[in-house]
Amino acid sequence: MFELTKIIGALIMPLSMFFVLACGAVLLLFTKWYRLGRGALIATLLAIWVLSWDPTAQRLLAPLERQYPAILEPAETLGEEPGYIVVLGHGHSLDPELPITSQANSTAAVRLLEGLRIHNQLPQSTLILTGGSVFGSTPNSEVMHQLAQSIGIEPANEVVRFATPRNTREEATRVAEFLANREGQPKGSIVVVTEASHMPRAMALFRGAGLDPVAAPTRHRVRADEADRGFHPGDLRPSAHALRKSERAIHEYVGLLWARLRGWSG
Repeated sequence: MFELTKIIGALIMPLSMFFVLACGAVLLLFTKWYRLGRGALIATLLAIWVLSWDPTAQRLLAPLERQYPAILEPAETLGEEPGYIVVLGHGHSLDPELPITSQANSTAAVRLLEGLRIHNQLPQSTLILTGGSVFGSTPNSEVMHQLAQSIGIEPANEVVRFATPRNTREEATRVAEFLANREGQPKGSIVVVTEASHMPRAMALFRGAGLDPVAAPTRHRVRADEADRGFHPGDLRPSAHALRKSERAIHEYVGLLWARLRGWSG
């Protein structure tokens, strides 16, 4: 089931899905249904253009990213009691000829930095790095830990690492099991650190696991423009960057729907 959801998730992303539709439309051009093929090809290209337009991508992502405010001052927001800072894993590509900063992907690195920033202001908190390996043997939590060590950042308390979770639901379940079995655990907030667009799904899954987390979103892709920026012609052109943001939003909306259908969200 896990592998199947990964394959289906990849196929329903706009670029993959529209590429398949475009190939089917081109084949129809050489049949008696050529008019249908022509219309389908035009509609596919138009859909790709719309999703590659930054205003579209911004409007798809903004409802996800604005649900939870960022934690700017952790000590003021979370109080002085020690708690748990849970940094969700994302991904990596191991290459011994590259530095660790190039092996952890950018999203995982940003999540880690945000978790370390919050921990730095709450030094008595426990830092939890989650994330297993989907296609290899090295868990993402281990790569993030190596990255923190390589830049000379060592949390005050021992870092807890979970090497088995492969997705957000498994991460939420593993954290819940850890806290349930931990005797004499300190009081405090359970802070979940992940990218802003992923936060609504992460919060729903952690609540579904019986936890009451505090959101610490990072890696925001939708940002306010400068007041005097004005209109720029580049706003109207399609771009791979905008298409990636649209894909990110669609991925999360589908994930939220799937979690609701399976009864995992709380």
